[in-house]
Amino acid sequence: MASAPLLQGTDDPKRITVAMGSGERVFKLDGQEVVLLGGNYVIKAQPYFPPKEIVAANALEMAEGVKAMLYKPPPAKDGTARVVKPCVRLGCMWEGSMPDRAGPIDPTWAANLESTIKAFAEQGVYVFLEVRNDAFTTTNGGEGLPWWTGAYMQDQVDSSSASGHCCCCTTPSYITNPDHPLSLVCPSWLACCCCIQPVRTKGDNPWADFAVGTNQGNPASMNVGNLSMRLNNNDAAWGLGTLIWVTQVHNHAPRFYQSHKKEGDRQNLFEPFVEHIKFLCSKWEQHWNCVGVEVLNEPVLAGLPHLYRFMSCRRDLYDFYGALLEELDKCAIRTPLVLEDGFGSLGSGSNYMRFLSLVPITSFAKQKLQQWGEKNQLVMSIHYYPSDGKLSHLKKVTAPEYVDMARKQSGELMANSPIWLSELCYLTAQETANNLALWANAGCAAVTYWQYADTEYTQSFGWYKYPPEVKQHGDPVDFVGIVNEKAWAAFKPTVKDGTYWGGQICGSAGGQTNVLSKVK
Repeated sequence: MASAPLLQGTDDPKRITVAMGSGERVFKLDGQEVVLLGGNYVIKAQPYFPPKEIVAANALEMAEGVKAMLYKPPPAKDGTARVVKPCVRLGCMWEGSMPDRAGPIDPTWAANLESTIKAFAEQGVYVFLEVRNDAFTTTNGGEGLPWWTGAYMQDQVDSSSASGHCCCCTTPSYITNPDHPLSLVCPSWLACCCCIQPVRTKGDNPWADFAVGTNQGNPASMNVGNLSMRLNNNDAAWGLGTLIWVTQVHNHAPRFYQSHKKEGDRQNLFEPFVEHIKFLCSKWEQHWNCVGVEVLNEPVLAGLPHLYRFMSCRRDLYDFYGALLEELDKCAIRTPLVLEDGFGSLGSGSNYMRFLSLVPITSFAKQKLQQWGEKNQLVMSIHYYPSDGKLSHLKKVTAPEYVDMARKQSGELMANSPIWLSELCYLTAQETANNLALWANAGCAAVTYWQYADTEYTQSFGWYKYPPEVKQHGDPVDFVGIVNEKAWAAFKPTVKDGTYWGGQICGSAGGQTNVLSKVK
């Protein structure tokens, strides 16, 4: 009896699949090539998904937008027509599915994910399930991995995989607290030369609130409720790459990517992550509108100041992908997986990436990727943020040039899997719409902008809401890191009692609606 809904989801004629086109793999619906256009749909803190009625209204707007758009994609290489379908890149954070510890999926989070997918399906909107990750964890100022993963790393220090420690302690730092203050991995003069904003603090004990081991709030909320952290994860600081260059992240990345190799880390890090991926794959099995599961967003390549760890981090990332695919093979997973190179870039995407690509990917990883690509279960995800201050991002190139670079890498590693430009960002809805068409015309099988947010519902610039007692004073911390003391005083208790909604962190502002109807 349990197999019936699985067959209904996987074999539904409305399902979009990865299939071979003329020389490359594309997305197809009932034999016809499709182009997926839409936006990211990511709440970077609890409750992780909007109420179902809001999702339903947003899905309707997207569906109506595709019907109203003037854009017609160029024909497929074989001359047949292609059709546009609406889609979203839906944030599905591991920190939401396992908030307190490794183990069963949190039922509230699971129910909200289920209702969100169904609300999109009711309007014919397709969904990529994305394992969101920015700077790994809340205790690094980011989001994605549960806070307890960093706490485990800190409790079980592995010096062989650690790159450094903060300036005032001898133990490698994986979390941020008074004993492990947030600190840049590079000297201040080098940070200045690279336009990396220094770590900012406020108060006499800046890293105590919501930190691991202080009993001053839930560490799951440190990225939202610790004021010093907000000074370093606001949109301006995020754009300048502050959190990508802190010691905690440079320790976290290589250890997480190697977690499948060592018994303790495998049990406490890798295996719970695999369970999260398997759960998302089960949603693909059950729902025809799920296109695939994206494994990691903008995976950080780090390891400094240890040069060997730094140089081998991209290789470790691909070995991690290979180990994940190997585990999923044991379960006969049929879900297409979406993979990103470091930072969402390409091996040839920038001088920084070319330098890290000098260490070759292992034959093990190449073999697993090739196998999954050949059975139509891989998609390549790339981002386009040229010259935004992060060394990992490419210099400005044209859309056709960048897509050609992606196709070359996909051909070498992923059996010519489809190219999905999963993030681009422009200031106005019309600019965004124009670029959705531009990149689709350049050859992307899917394009999603950063980001769709129902700003009428949130009464803010993204997926974050404030109660009236906060809103009357303004935003607690604005996008450049200016603190509104009255608003912060009213906001902090909502973090302490867990009633806050979303967070203006790590580039979460800049939400747009009604974009698809403007594509032409």
